[in-house]
Amino acid sequence: MDERSLETVCRECGRPVSSHRDDRAVRCAACFDDFLSERDAEFLGSYSEIGVTSRRIVAETCFRALVMESPPHRKVLAMNIMEQYALAASDLVALYHALKQRGRAPVMRTMSQFKLDRASAMGFFHEIMNTPTLELLEGLGLPMPDAVAARCPSLPERDVKEMKRVVEQMLYDLQFTGRMGEMAALALAQMAGQNRDGSALVQQSAWLDNYGLRGDQVAAMSIDEERRTVNVNAIAVDEKKLEHIVTSINAMTRAAQNMIYAALTMYQEDERAGRRTRKDGRPAPDRR
Repeated sequence: MDERSLETVCRECGRPVSSHRDDRAVRCAACFDDFLSERDAEFLGSYSEIGVTSRRIVAETCFRALVMESPPHRKVLAMNIMEQYALAASDLVALYHALKQRGRAPVMRTMSQFKLDRASAMGFFHEIMNTPTLELLEGLGLPMPDAVAARCPSLPERDVKEMKRVVEQMLYDLQFTGRMGEMAALALAQMAGQNRDGSALVQQSAWLDNYGLRGDQVAAMSIDEERRTVNVNAIAVDEKKLEHIVTSINAMTRAAQNMIYAALTMYQEDERAGRRTRKDGRPAPDRR
């Protein structure tokens, strides 16, 4: 039998699929990139409906349950709130990074492969606090609030006002998040690493570090193989502090939702501009 007849071909373009690692690939790399990119808007819309808000929902549910639970249960709830804090931050940074790469890499891939670490956390916090607003928005493919009407000529007046409000709120929430500072960025990176690599919830750590935890504290313990040490991330069950953490989660999830709303609005505007181009033959305005 001719070996070429058994060669896997791309289901989209029909060209041979070259994959040295896995002969089960159904698309060539280029067609798979196109497949993902064509679904960026649908992915973001679906993700915005439940994926983004899931962090806030879990954190607020745990916070409301604090008042009714016993001390051991309160510690578990407190640690879950902190986990949602790290996850909300990771989601926001991943989305920010993915939208900046839009057009060069599929949003879905960039987000799914993103890992919040020390460098990415520090870079994000530094960027949102020090980048001029115009440059920040241009990087995301978004207009300044006062330029919405000019950049989106097909939007009705009420939608222009909503878009302006969304961009302004997003900028405010990014600034609020950035004000958490460098130490918060490092703590978030450590917590995200623990969530990703696995950690154990412990009641006491005196057996490990000779200091131990206070009675109102609980800790997540994880092993850092690279540094050959054990990380102990302790938090206190302090309702005031936890309320502030929940507020920060709200700000990050709201920033992510508004970022998606604004990006989808620009997707739709670009599509309408493309249809006008095909109809009258004039080039579409540059949206980058």
